[in-house]
Amino acid sequence: IIGAAGNFTIDWGDGQSEVITDKPIGATTYTHAYSSSGAYKIKLTGLATDYSDAMDTSAGLVPTFALTDVISGSFMATNVAKISGSLGKIFPTMDDGSNPNFFGTFAYAPITEIPADLFAGIQGAPAVGMFYSTFMMAPIIEIPADLFAGIQGAPADSMFYGTFAGTAITEIPADLFAGIQGTPASSMFSGTFSGTAITEIPADLFAGIQGAPASYMFDGTFSDTAITEIPADLFAGIQGAPAERMFTSTFSGSAITSIPANLFGTLNGDGAPSMFYRTFYECPNLTTADGPLFSGTITPAEEMFYNTFSGSAITSIPENLFAGIQGAPARGMFSDTFYNCTQLQSIPENLFAGISGPAATDMFLYTFASCYSLTGPSARTNGQYLYEIWPNVNYMDTYLGATGLSDYDQIPDDWK
Repeated sequence: IIGAAGNFTIDWGDGQSEVITDKPIGATTYTHAYSSSGAYKIKLTGLATDYSDAMDTSAGLVPTFALTDVISGSFMATNVAKISGSLGKIFPTMDDGSNPNFFGTFAYAPITEIPADLFAGIQGAPAVGMFYSTFMMAPIIEIPADLFAGIQGAPADSMFYGTFAGTAITEIPADLFAGIQGTPASSMFSGTFSGTAITEIPADLFAGIQGAPASYMFDGTFSDTAITEIPADLFAGIQGAPAERMFTSTFSGSAITSIPANLFGTLNGDGAPSMFYRTFYECPNLTTADGPLFSGTITPAEEMFYNTFSGSAITSIPENLFAGIQGAPARGMFSDTFYNCTQLQSIPENLFAGISGPAATDMFLYTFASCYSLTGPSARTNGQYLYEIWPNVNYMDTYLGATGLSDYDQIPDDWK
């Protein structure tokens, strides 16, 4: 499949060739029937003259598989076993600065190696969806250090969405995104390394990202990986008002053991819905966290901490973990936050000290449910229990199963 305009030649590797002249913009599928099965070296030559703005129309060659559902990423397997050469020579940066995208180009291909110069000739600012799922689920074992060296500029929406998700890589080159500098873009690193075997995150990986958050910007970036430590200043450049789902599932299912203080930069203004949804969900080795989660002050938003630490192995909570949250409750803001944290020992007083005002629906729904190891008093603010501060709530089940709490017998039924 070629989505770019231009002139190209496909050598099918069996003595047959196809010349493509004045191809217009838009995805075109080229097929070839071989007289016998076997391994063939297919060669693409030519030069692109223009690119589509559509994120799901790959400018580059998408070899031997069909995009059956470009939104959900449901691809059919490819037969390409090895790649060589430079796609950047065929699909270079245009004179006006526009760049190609390589949407799913080698997704699911059984390739183990990426040529170092694969994108040589491509330079300038990223395009929307530029490397969307490019190598997703391919068994590549290494990322060339200068793979994106020519890419210089502000982030673009979905630019590295799922790029290496599910691959066999174990390491991220320190300067892989060194040229990306500027204000965050929506879904810019969504699922980029999800499901890989990486064990470490370079400290300055996102050093160039500076400015106000964008929705889904780090959605699932390191989920289900083998990383054990989070660099303290990984998101230090994030400053401004939160965005919806900006850190959704960022580290969920990973092997991290602790959370550094102020990990999420400086946040000020109105909170955003589901901003920390499942951020550390089901992290089996996560036992400690330093507070606060961020510097600055934001107002509550609905489901902002929904399932944030649920299913983790956290044993203690710092009193100032939510210190930057100030204002009236929002619907479901702490729903399931520590649900099924079975090793959690106690709840610090004043954990929710910044929350005041009329109760909101489901504000503490299942917050500490199934925390079977909890002892000592349930959550209090300045000596007053949450159920005394907000006595007229229905069906919170905040402490469901937490029978070891010292005040468990006096907790109202709607709270347990």
